[in-house]
Amino acid sequence: MKKVFNLIIKQRFLIALVCLIFSVSLELNGSSLSNWINFGLRETSSHKLISFKGIEAFQKTNPLTPWLETGLNQDVLWGIPREIRSDEWNVQTPFYLSQANSDLELNNESYGDGQNMVVAYNSPVKDISIIGKPFNWGFLFLSPAKAISWYWSFKVITMLLLAFEFALILTKGKKLLSLVSAFWIVFTPAIQWWFMQHLGDVVYFTLLILVAVYHYFKSQTLIKKIGFASLIASGLIGFTLVIYPAFQVPFFYLILAFTLVMFYDAIKKKQVHKRDWLIIALTVFLSLSVIGLTVYQSFEAIKASLSTVYPGHRVSSGGEVGLNQVSDFFLNLMLPFKIPSFANQVELSSSFHFLYIMVFFLPFLWKKKDFKTDKLGLLLVVFSLILFVYAVIGVPRIVSTLTLFSYVTASRAWQAMSVIAVFASIWFIGFISEKTIKPIFLSLMVIPFLFFLYRILTDTTYDAYTGVKFLVVVFCIYALATTLMLTKKNGLFYLLILGLTFFSGVTVNPLVKGIGIIEKSSLSQKVKQIAKTNKDAVWVSDATNLYNYLAMFDVETLDGVRFYPDTKLMSKIDSNHQYEDVWNRYSHLHYTLVDEKTKMSLLAPDSIAIDLNIKQLKSLKVKYILSSRPLTSLFGTQFKQVYHGKDGNYIFEFTE
Repeated sequence: MKKVFNLIIKQRFLIALVCLIFSVSLELNGSSLSNWINFGLRETSSHKLISFKGIEAFQKTNPLTPWLETGLNQDVLWGIPREIRSDEWNVQTPFYLSQANSDLELNNESYGDGQNMVVAYNSPVKDISIIGKPFNWGFLFLSPAKAISWYWSFKVITMLLLAFEFALILTKGKKLLSLVSAFWIVFTPAIQWWFMQHLGDVVYFTLLILVAVYHYFKSQTLIKKIGFASLIASGLIGFTLVIYPAFQVPFFYLILAFTLVMFYDAIKKKQVHKRDWLIIALTVFLSLSVIGLTVYQSFEAIKASLSTVYPGHRVSSGGEVGLNQVSDFFLNLMLPFKIPSFANQVELSSSFHFLYIMVFFLPFLWKKKDFKTDKLGLLLVVFSLILFVYAVIGVPRIVSTLTLFSYVTASRAWQAMSVIAVFASIWFIGFISEKTIKPIFLSLMVIPFLFFLYRILTDTTYDAYTGVKFLVVVFCIYALATTLMLTKKNGLFYLLILGLTFFSGVTVNPLVKGIGIIEKSSLSQKVKQIAKTNKDAVWVSDATNLYNYLAMFDVETLDGVRFYPDTKLMSKIDSNHQYEDVWNRYSHLHYTLVDEKTKMSLLAPDSIAIDLNIKQLKSLKVKYILSSRPLTSLFGTQFKQVYHGKDGNYIFEFTE
């Protein structure tokens, strides 16, 4: 077994490459695109109607039921497509598919008068900035289905490799612990619920930069130094262009502190030479050049995003997380299986970590000599506690402004803390392996455990969501894991951690084959057929949930999702700017055609209902309408029906 394990570790890069080729060949991904079925996309290209049951249908029954059922959808191999992840399946993945079908242009003309795609969830764009987005490389040479698979497969596989390398650094080369830690990090619930969005990206690039910085200073040969410097440059570009300060700011400070520690140690050991100064200068220069060029090209879009009514520039000073949320991490085991009524799963997600245990034990275990060998671990613990204090207590407004934490809401600081606390926990496990813990100190565990138990037994919200019995079982598992960790019963401890990781993290996103729900539907085939012969036609959707659907097929559409206001288009619709406070925001645009005066209203802070007078269709140059209504009978023969699907979707040609 030891020989097999060592062989796997030695050949991990080859194994990763084989897994990547295998996964992309089968078009495997973790997208929740199947939720488009619930949005009305139900007729296949063979004109069969398909149905879909998500976890919502089983909310009041056995939470395991949807996992035990088969045939939820032809594309879903395992797991549950997450309706709550609409930012992924209804926004980000459609953006990516739109780019794949429109030659990856920086400014995508499918969205009204055009939308900058760098700010739109870091979509793939064919320019120099893509060197900092390796999981988007597949869009340069693969079909849309395989490019989506590349995104998910490359990101998961290489993130596992990076997490393993980072864990090796934290544990001083403990391979088995590092292998367990790689899965623990990548499948941390908060990361998985945010995997295709900001937190997944920020953690990925953070790991890339930290690992590359560490090995740069440890490398002796010029070729290796150049290689790691290139990885640092790619990571810096990718990290910066995530453009989500709420997560970037905390991890920026972690990267900065880690780099300074490594740089200080290298200087102290006289490992920094003239060539290093040159390589570092070139790395920073090249990174800033690519970032600067990209920001320059996208400056108007970024400026427009920051000038919106929503979300605009939200100013925070923390202190919005209640102390009672300290025990919310117990809920992670239930989140993939049952929808809570008091909050959504994404916001509730955090991690299983041992930060609260470390707080009680480190003062008794830490020695002065440990500063030489374990300062990185101590840095992780201290920084986790700083984020904890910021989220729960808060800081003066002047402090948050000067440190840029004004961009960081308490909830985002809490989730960043949850991830960094996992890093700290991995270091702590390696740290105590070289320490002797006196039996009397083990009694310190009672303090946090009593608090956890009190919360479990008295919180009515917990009781209504999971039931007390379930949480008592989770509490016992966590208590056992802590005991095994502190008493160094590593084998059982690793099994428990992997078990918690599997049920709370691996189960979050589904395993899906292809994007057939989009590519192979009857409606999609018809839209592509019309678009082929009417390339420049303008479309709009009417009274349908398929409002961000059309742009995936490289057709110009008035609706969809805008990361910043489409000022030119909105000025045509709202010429007097009567509704500017309504449309000046990040928004999902929902159109309904009416024969009354055009008006706009908010369905939610990020969702706009536009009642569009049919007389404006001519001035807006609209030719085709995707609708859920029989427009001919509603408004007359100026609407010519060209398609009617079994799932209730219509396409009309506007003939006036």
